[in-house]
Amino acid sequence: MSTLDIDTILLPFDCDNTDLNGFLFDDAKNYHIERLAKTYLFNDGEKTVAYWSILNDSLSIKDFSSDITEATLKKWYSRVAETLSPKKQKKIYPAVKIGRLAVHKEYKGKGIGRDILDLVVYHFSHKNISACRFIIVDSLREAIPFYQKYGFDFLTSKDRSSSTRIMYYELQNVE
Repeated sequence: MSTLDIDTILLPFDCDNTDLNGFLFDDAKNYHIERLAKTYLFNDGEKTVAYWSILNDSLSIKDFSSDITEATLKKWYSRVAETLSPKKQKKIYPAVKIGRLAVHKEYKGKGIGRDILDLVVYHFSHKNISACRFIIVDSLREAIPFYQKYGFDFLTSKDRSSSTRIMYYELQNVE
């Protein structure tokens, strides 16, 4: 695993998604320069096997209060807000966002995406890289089952017909 920087020579990569391929080759270095996201690469020496980008974010119940799913609202108050004393309850919680996560088409179905999620969860739940309560992702429609299988939930129903859905994973109870 390596961290992308301005001098990184990018190896060939194709995940069968033009937008995800384009981000790696056209945008990732600019995101690094502008301090918008940090991109990590997993290479096999000949090609990039997978990459993922991480950025800081927050989860605000206020932003979604009019269209948040009933189940998420119940979880929010029972698992998040109610666990804090009333004086410390917040409507905004720190989060980390997976801006992009892509696996080369030759490596799909081998558990690499799950391994990346395990690594992200481990770093933010055990290594305390940054204080955060949630991992958030704007999941592409075709990736929703992948994130659901891992334990991500939908934040809102408003984006139900969108090409991406906002999903979250709670880090509080990770062992």
